[in-house]
Amino acid sequence: MKKSALIAILILTGCASSTGVISAGKDQYMISREDNGPAASLGAIKAKAFQEAGAFCAGQGKTMQIIKENDVPRSFGQFPQTTLQFSCV
Repeated sequence: MKKSALIAILILTGCASSTGVISAGKDQYMISREDNGPAASLGAIKAKAFQEAGAFCAGQGKTMQIIKENDVPRSFGQFPQTTLQFSCV
């Protein structure tokens, strides 16, 4: 019983992935997130990307400044994705 409940939870939560913060040039960074869960939403993964980028900059005693955003909404055969390019100022 416990094993089947765990499997059901894993199926419903899907698989969210993140590149983590990576360097994208001089004083510029990028983070990309995707979620292929059945209840995945672009807003949720975008909020997590913003939180991760903000925490990265806060760790440097700075604030995040958005340079560019690119979103791919859920559609048939396509999972929601977001990419955020930012700097810390």
